[in-house]
Amino acid sequence: MLLLSVLIILGLTLADEGVVGTALRRWLIETPARLLAGLSRGRTLGLGLIALMGVAAVMLFETEGVRLFSIAAPDMVAWVLMFDVTVLFDIVVLAVSLRAVAGWRRIVRRRDLMQGLARRLIGRIKGARSRGRRVGKPRPPQSPSNDAEPDFPYAFA
Repeated sequence: MLLLSVLIILGLTLADEGVVGTALRRWLIETPARLLAGLSRGRTLGLGLIALMGVAAVMLFETEGVRLFSIAAPDMVAWVLMFDVTVLFDIVVLAVSLRAVAGWRRIVRRRDLMQGLARRLIGRIKGARSRGRRVGKPRPPQSPSNDAEPDFPYAFA
């Protein structure tokens, strides 16, 4: 790859002004630049994911991974370039965010339910305490009316 790059640079510098230099510049520089400029962010991300899948296939399955990826890569690249992948990513992000919002609403409802239960429980506890405090003042014990024995000072009289 390095040798090919050096040869391209050498060919472009030697034949810079001529017909060959113009053809090389158009074929090796302007055409790839135009194609790369036409890629959207989603397509670039999709192609990056395909390259990542290729690396993972080679790392996991070695020679068989290379064969598997070489069979599947043209179809995956065509699929990514044919569809606007950003729409699919937007749909996924929308689905995840809607799920998060639904979960957040459920959390808020559950919190409100727990707060209501806590208020009712605290109200019952306060009501029980206030009823318990309404008991009148304790009265001194009354002596029985049929007391057969006299009190202590009258015992010696």
